[in-house]
Amino acid sequence: MKTWAIYSLKGGVGKTAAAVNLASEAALDGRHVLLWDLDPQGAASWYLGVDDPPEMSAKRIVSGKAPLGRYVQHTDQERLDVLPGDRGYRHWDAQIHAAKQPRKVIEELIEPFSESYSLMILDCPPGIGSLATAVLRAADRVLVPVVPTPLSLRALDEVLEHVEDKKVGKTRVLPFFSMADRRRRMHREMIEAPPDTLKKAPETFIDYSTHVEQMGVHRAPVRRFSPRSRAAAQYRALYRELR
Repeated sequence: MKTWAIYSLKGGVGKTAAAVNLASEAALDGRHVLLWDLDPQGAASWYLGVDDPPEMSAKRIVSGKAPLGRYVQHTDQERLDVLPGDRGYRHWDAQIHAAKQPRKVIEELIEPFSESYSLMILDCPPGIGSLATAVLRAADRVLVPVVPTPLSLRALDEVLEHVEDKKVGKTRVLPFFSMADRRRRMHREMIEAPPDTLKKAPETFIDYSTHVEQMGVHRAPVRRFSPRSRAAAQYRALYRELR
């Protein structure tokens, strides 16, 4: 099983939309996919049709008293399951920090799922802490959405500094442009001449799109309700670059 983490220090960069759409594309590609919604807000779970997620205690999960497998829910898309987000996840950092081997917590929690899934996607909350460090260790690939603005680039730099400081996940971090508005000169110029930290980014970038916003109306990945849209084509192309 491969593990992809969609992670950013900054919120509002299209992280959850990327997680949901890439998970959907992978399932359509024939892979058995589990999306773990690690964000207490549970937006990815909600997009995928989860209305009443079970109560989940970060403390019980980290201690092994509540096996994660019991919380898996099927979605209405074939080969795509979800581990719902929960407000109890607010305590992830504290519980992981208190564990005997904090960096290995996420790695050990996801290992049993390798028997049933070929790809796990982690939709991570923003911020840097014990959870982020554990995710950076566990993931085969850490995808970082970057809006083409100086503030978003600064957030990417902080992620890379954290990786360097903790000596974990350095070769796995892969940023990509997200929520790009090519009507704006700054966005166009940054995409055409990316900074060094984005030199190895995928060729595909995700535009700012009304179709992505409409995921909240349809509660579905873009390709499900607007398969011919630019957004659907971009997520499909991004997945193909990554697979």
